[in-house]
Amino acid sequence: MIGISFYLNDSDAPKKLIEASECGVTRAFTSLHIPEEKGDLAERAKELLHVARDCGISVYADVSKHTPVHLGIESLMSLSSLGVSGIRLDDGFSAEETLSLANEFYIAVNASTLSKQEIEALLSAGLHHHQLLAWHNFYPRPETGLEETFFQQQTDLFNELRIPVCAYIPGEDEKRGPIYQGLPTREKDRNRCPFTSAVDLYGCGVAEVYIGDPCAGSSLLKRLVQYQESRIIPLRIRSPHIEGTYSVRPDVSRDVLRLVDTRSVKPVPPFHTVERRMGAITMDNDGYGRYRGEVQIAKTNLPANANVNVIGYVIEEDHELLSLVRPGQKLELIPVWREKRCIFKEADS
Repeated sequence: MIGISFYLNDSDAPKKLIEASECGVTRAFTSLHIPEEKGDLAERAKELLHVARDCGISVYADVSKHTPVHLGIESLMSLSSLGVSGIRLDDGFSAEETLSLANEFYIAVNASTLSKQEIEALLSAGLHHHQLLAWHNFYPRPETGLEETFFQQQTDLFNELRIPVCAYIPGEDEKRGPIYQGLPTREKDRNRCPFTSAVDLYGCGVAEVYIGDPCAGSSLLKRLVQYQESRIIPLRIRSPHIEGTYSVRPDVSRDVLRLVDTRSVKPVPPFHTVERRMGAITMDNDGYGRYRGEVQIAKTNLPANANVNVIGYVIEEDHELLSLVRPGQKLELIPVWREKRCIFKEADS
């Protein structure tokens, strides 16, 4: 699932919730840690929760024991009627209180910090895996995001316990203050294409990806929702010779992605048999006999081959997606420039 984040001090939050809903988003994160003196924020929180509920967006919120008082509600249980589906509790809640709340909400535990022993203790206390979410932190300060191996170990731990894992990627547009350096879970995603990060996180076993920054961007949301529904990786290409949806072979080649059902019985004469840089889209010509017509995408730089025609290129911004393609994965090749001369410009640049 794809989710956004909204924050109480963002004047555009209602508009962003509506836009996200129109893009197909059904999840959102927010924080309901409200300072006691901020009565205006309490009203703002209730307003935004109503907007989210009316948009069909389920909200998952950080809460504390002070949240009901500051919101002017009877108890945390009352958040359910405001559209809150899950809560992340601070350290002030007892096991008994957590068990009680789990009858009404999903309980989000900290996937970035909890150990296997601590999770097993929660399960032993009476919580069930279907009542829990494992929610990674986001890290505003550069250089503090999670290291990849540790992130994977924690994610694998919760997946083994059948607890869905959530993680963050930065937004595509303006970043959240006061540091304005993005809100990723993993450090590697801080300055990375958010769409690529999301595809990568899904491949790592993450069930729900949330955009931590308040400005997600409708273009990014549409791409993410489409990928969430189809699991087809879109690759933007420069080629007048090919487009559409293809599957890669289930047996993974080291150097290239091989597209299924592209061979031809018709002649394929040699043409543009130049160096195959990373992202080059190629077609085997008559020199490779029965392989003629087979389309491949180079995952690394390869030398020119008289038996291989270069017919286009994946744009550089999408090169990193090539390493994330899985066996049997479907790809959608989307031309962004149809002029034939483009392939020569790319090759000669």
